[in-house]
Amino acid sequence: MIYLRTDLRATDLLQQLLAPFRVDRYHASALISHAETQNLDVLHVCAARYGIAETTLYARAAEILGLAYHPTVPPGAINMPQIDRLEFLPDMRQIRGKVFDRELIFAAPSLERLVALHARLKRQPELRSQICIVPLRALRQAVQEAQNPTLYDAAIQRLARVWPRASAHLGLGDFKRFLFLGAVLFVAVLSAWDPPVLEIVIFWFLALLYLSPAAFRLYASLYGLMLGRSKPPRLLGDAELPTYSVLVPLRDEAALVPQLARALKALNYPPEKLDIKLVVESVSVDTIAAVEAELNYLPFQLVTVPDGAPRTKPKAINFALPLARGDHIVVFDAEDIPHPDQLRLAATLFAQQPEIDCFQAELVIDNGGETALTALFTTEYATQFGLIMPALADLAMPMPLGGTSNHFRITSLRHVGGWDSYNVTEDADLGLRLARIGMRCGMLPSTTREEAPINIWPWVRQRTRWMKGWMQTLLVHSSELRLLHLQLGWRDFLFFYLYIGGMVFAAPMHGIFLVKFVSEVLIYQAELPARLAHAWPYFIVLSMTYGSALIIGILGLIRAGKPLLIFYQLLLPLYWILTSVATLRAAWQLAFDPFGWEKTTHGKTRVMRTLWPRQQNRTKRWRVKLRRARRQFVLKGKRPARPID
Repeated sequence: MIYLRTDLRATDLLQQLLAPFRVDRYHASALISHAETQNLDVLHVCAARYGIAETTLYARAAEILGLAYHPTVPPGAINMPQIDRLEFLPDMRQIRGKVFDRELIFAAPSLERLVALHARLKRQPELRSQICIVPLRALRQAVQEAQNPTLYDAAIQRLARVWPRASAHLGLGDFKRFLFLGAVLFVAVLSAWDPPVLEIVIFWFLALLYLSPAAFRLYASLYGLMLGRSKPPRLLGDAELPTYSVLVPLRDEAALVPQLARALKALNYPPEKLDIKLVVESVSVDTIAAVEAELNYLPFQLVTVPDGAPRTKPKAINFALPLARGDHIVVFDAEDIPHPDQLRLAATLFAQQPEIDCFQAELVIDNGGETALTALFTTEYATQFGLIMPALADLAMPMPLGGTSNHFRITSLRHVGGWDSYNVTEDADLGLRLARIGMRCGMLPSTTREEAPINIWPWVRQRTRWMKGWMQTLLVHSSELRLLHLQLGWRDFLFFYLYIGGMVFAAPMHGIFLVKFVSEVLIYQAELPARLAHAWPYFIVLSMTYGSALIIGILGLIRAGKPLLIFYQLLLPLYWILTSVATLRAAWQLAFDPFGWEKTTHGKTRVMRTLWPRQQNRTKRWRVKLRRARRQFVLKGKRPARPID
C-alpha cells in the first residue's frame, strides 16, 4: 500500500496521469487516500467513478514512464506455464512473453507499482526495452487464455478432488442409472395396472408415495405464509461494501445481451467494487461479439469457455470461479432482471449474519399472464420461492436452490467444491452439499424477474432437465446412506427423500392416475357404478393432491400480488400430465444421456420486459452523477500538474 504521509511521489504521478483533467495535488491526494481505505487500486477507482477509459490511463502511464504500450496482449505472445494455484490468477499484474524473438514483460501496474517502476527505471534505463504496458482487462484476458487447459481441468474435476462421492460423473454408473429407470417405470406400471390380488397393498403404497410430498408442500406453504415478509435492514454504505463478483453464463443468447447489460449497469453497487464475468461458450460467436460491444463498462469482463464435454452451465461457471475477485459471488441468467438493491442487500445480510453461507433471492415471473402455461409456471415459482423456500430456510433444512440469484460467500463455495459440472440441476445439488457439511442457506428479501417458457416443447425440455438433475442428486447422495444420515440427521434425511425422492417418483403418477380415473368414467359407462366403486380410491387421492396444490397455488399468487392468475389453476391436471411426460423422459435420458444439457431458449416472450422503475431512475441518476463528477474533476482555472522528475 502507498502511505501518503511518507511518500508524495504517488500524488505527483497521479497528478501527471490525470493532467488532461487538470487535477490539483489536493484532489489527487484525496483519491489516493480513498483508495487506500477501501483497499482498491486508485487507477481502477478513477476509471470506474469518473468514466475514464482504462486504456487512456495505462497509455498515459506508459507515455510518462517512457515505456511501450499496447491495448492488448498479442495473440500467442504469452510464455506462461500452467499453474496449480488458480486462486492467484486474479491478482496477477504482469506476465512474460515474446514478440518477434524479443523477450518482454507485459504489465498492468497499480499506482504503487508505477511509482516503484519509475524509480527503478531511473537506475536501470535499459529496462525500458523489456517492458510493455497493457490495460489490466487485456492482461487478465491473456492470463485466462494462457491458463485455459488448467482452468478447464479444474472446472470438471474440482468437486471430484474435494468430494469424490458427491460428483455425478463418479457416482452414476451404468448399473445404477438403468436400475433407477427400471424403478421409475415399475412405479408407473403399478399406477396403471394393479392386479386384484395386490390391489390394496399397491394402492396404499402408491397413495403414500403420492400424498407425502403434497402434504409436506402444503405444510411448508402454510408455514411460509405465517412467516410473512421480513423487514429489509439498513443497507451498508459504499465504504462498507466488499468487492462482489457476478457470474453470468451465456450460450447462444446474443439478443439478450443488451437487456442484460442494462440490468447489470443499473445495480446499486459501487462500480469499482463490482467484478462482473460474462461467461460465454467459445462456440457462441454471435454472443461473444454482443458481449464485446458492451465492454466499455469497466466491471464487465468477457470469459470465453473452451468447447468440450460436459457442455453444461455449471461447467461454465466453474471455469470462471477461480477468476472471481469478490468476497461474495452471485450467479445470474441471461434473461434475469435483478432488483437494483439486491447485491447491496446481500452484502449487508452477509455482514449481519455470519452463520449464513448462501442466500437465495426470490425468483418471480414477469410474463405470467401471457399464456396459460406461463400462468401455471408463475404459480409454481410463487409457491416455491415465496412460501416453501422461506419455510425451509427458517427451519434450517436443506434448500434445493434455484438456478439463479444464489449469493455465496466465495470461501464457502470454494470449500464445498463449487458446482458439480455434471449435474444438470446444479444448484439443488449444491444446496444439499452445503447442508451436509453444516453450512446454512437463507432467503434474501429481494427479487429477480425471470421469463417463463411460452410454448409447451421448450417447457418440457426445461422440466426434463430439472427432473433429470433431481434424479442425479437423489442417486449420487444415496450412495453413502449412513454418512448422509449422520451429516443431515433424521429430520433432514427424511425430508430429502420425502421432498426430492417423492417428487421424482410421484410425478409420473399424476398423469397415470388422472387418465385411469377418466377412463373408468368415460370408457366403461355401461358398468359405471361398478367401475366407480373400483376407481373411488384414485379419485380421493387425486382430490387430496390437487386440492393441496390448488390451495398453495392460490396462497402463492395472492402473496405475489397476482390474483388474476388463479383462474388458470383449473388447468392444473393438464399441467401435471406434462410433468409426468417430462419425468418419464428425464428417467430415460438419465439412463442413455445422463449429462446432456437441454438448454432453455429465452427471449421468446412477447411481453415488454423493462427494468425496475428504480433501476430506470438510477440509470438516469448515474449518468447525471457521472457528468457532474467529470465537471468537478476538471478543475478549471488551476494550472496543470507538473510532470514528475
